[in-house]
Amino acid sequence: MNDSLDRLETLARIGSSLAGVQFEAASFEPSQVTDDPWVFGYCFGLLDAMAQYANLDQYTEGARMMSNGFGKLVGDEARGMDIFGQAIDQQSGGDFASGAEAGSADLHAWADDANALPTRLARYIGGRTRQ
Repeated sequence: MNDSLDRLETLARIGSSLAGVQFEAASFEPSQVTDDPWVFGYCFGLLDAMAQYANLDQYTEGARMMSNGFGKLVGDEARGMDIFGQAIDQQSGGDFASGAEAGSADLHAWADDANALPTRLARYIGGRTRQ
């Protein structure tokens, strides 16, 4: 059981770091992840793809890892489950779904080639702030 929790913790830390470094590069505060549906969707898609890639059950380990990842991303682990719940509620939104697709694609590209670092989030935020 402890190995399973350590694995979920590691996956959550990696996922939140992959998104967090992009927030930092784009000078965007991670605590505002829910403010923009595309950004929120991207983070959800990245974490969801990580759960799928690790073959986690989406209803138990996957949900736990994603909640933990959101908590780590915003720097408030207690909020992780609430943010994850908000993400589940927004899945049908167009901008959220588009962001989720981009996050998933970035994670899969990185998993296939470690040199293909996820960057779509930083590019999106950078383009949005220049407008």
